[in-house]
Amino acid sequence: MAWSFIALVLCIATASIDNVVQAVHIPIRGTRGTASKFRRQHNPLRPGTLLLVNSGDISYYAEIGLGNQSFRVLVDTGSSDLWVSGSVLKSIDTGKDASIQYAANKVEGSIKQATLEFAGHVVADQAFLEIPSGSVNTEGQGILGLGPGSSSFISDKLGLPAGAPALDRIFAQNRSVPNYFTVLLGRHTGDLRSLYRLDLMLIQSPDPTDSFNGSITVGEVLKDYAAILDETKLNITTVPGNMIEEQHLQVLLDTDGLIGPDGHSIQIESNVTQTENRKQATVVFDCGFTLPQVTRSVAEAIYSKFFGSKFTQLPGLGGVWILPCEQEVNITFSFGGKLYPIHPLDMSIEPSAVNLTGFQTPSGEKGCIGTFQPFTYDRGSNPTYDMVLGMAFMRNVYSLFDYGDFIRDSTEVENAYVQLHSLTDPAEAHADFVSVRLGGVDTTGDRGLKSENDARKKSIYYVIAIVAVVAILTLAVVVYIWRRRRRGRR
Repeated sequence: MAWSFIALVLCIATASIDNVVQAVHIPIRGTRGTASKFRRQHNPLRPGTLLLVNSGDISYYAEIGLGNQSFRVLVDTGSSDLWVSGSVLKSIDTGKDASIQYAANKVEGSIKQATLEFAGHVVADQAFLEIPSGSVNTEGQGILGLGPGSSSFISDKLGLPAGAPALDRIFAQNRSVPNYFTVLLGRHTGDLRSLYRLDLMLIQSPDPTDSFNGSITVGEVLKDYAAILDETKLNITTVPGNMIEEQHLQVLLDTDGLIGPDGHSIQIESNVTQTENRKQATVVFDCGFTLPQVTRSVAEAIYSKFFGSKFTQLPGLGGVWILPCEQEVNITFSFGGKLYPIHPLDMSIEPSAVNLTGFQTPSGEKGCIGTFQPFTYDRGSNPTYDMVLGMAFMRNVYSLFDYGDFIRDSTEVENAYVQLHSLTDPAEAHADFVSVRLGGVDTTGDRGLKSENDARKKSIYYVIAIVAVVAILTLAVVVYIWRRRRRGRR
């Protein structure tokens, strides 16, 4: 089942779709025009590459052509189907309707077909869902799913090959195009003027996330990051045949593959029944989720060790950890024996980013929201994954997703896989945090972690206090009895 966007849309983000339960409403401005004009003005890169726009680190979207009109769509590796709001004039009505179910919501509309122009590729008669526009779903917006086609709701209704998702169609119609796509997500650096510039060229920098909104490539890699092709191929784990609609872009985390802020591995017990080693968590890569979704115990292991941190429920967002904005948080993931550190600016966000204000920690400091959030939805009694690594993780890697034999009638024989190229240098990331959150003055050394010794000391203090109270009460009783006996003797 395609679920990502909406717990997605974005878990806190562009919740302009059907009043998402755990989302904060942030409107997306839809645009419509001719696709040819869009190509001339906004796609300066070579075919196969599509620029993304980063809206405050909470959503990434791109312009596509559909029926010779341009639409702004959120890109989502956690679902498979394409839908847009409004009317696509040059389209064919199939006479069928469908609904696309996400984690916390769904959209419904008519299945239509039109020519799709995406990342330099043209697909005739691409099936999509056309939904009515309104105050919630602004005309000209939509979602483009990039996940495995087995979770497509449209193909269930229209059949194959007519109802196949966009990437399946692209790979199937051109056998010379490798069956992979790549995702690079930029990090907002504070310059709001850059958020809506669609004419940005690739800016060369030691840290591409400092200067680049993002991009998607189909069948090729960004030349400056070609090293990703040499990275370890992480096999995409497959779900049981009777749950094929739950297939996602998911791999196994290494054993003890999540290192917490204290430098120790966070213990994880997988709930995925088909996983042989329960110490290896199954993780889904989903650029549709703003806040990565993890178990309550993992989120607690990350954030509870900081002074001033507290778990709380926020209206429209769900349960999150609140911690001081000046608290640097560092964690590292391990895949295929390689470490992937996470930028501390991706470990917490300021409440204003999701239209919330006035946050304070229990100690009175300015509070920020921990981005690794306990699951906000029910994964069912037989989950196929243990965590969803969304934008806050994916900004730290250049990702390649190879469909392998996921494509029906594919000439490829190898299994689908993922390759990750680390982008975060811990020293540079620390300097970024000091600059952005601490005004350039490094006070991180003044902040320690709650240790087990602290907990033991508190326990000892509680025991001493209880013993003292008992002793005082006992003494009071003894004195009281002694006095009564003395009075009795008189």
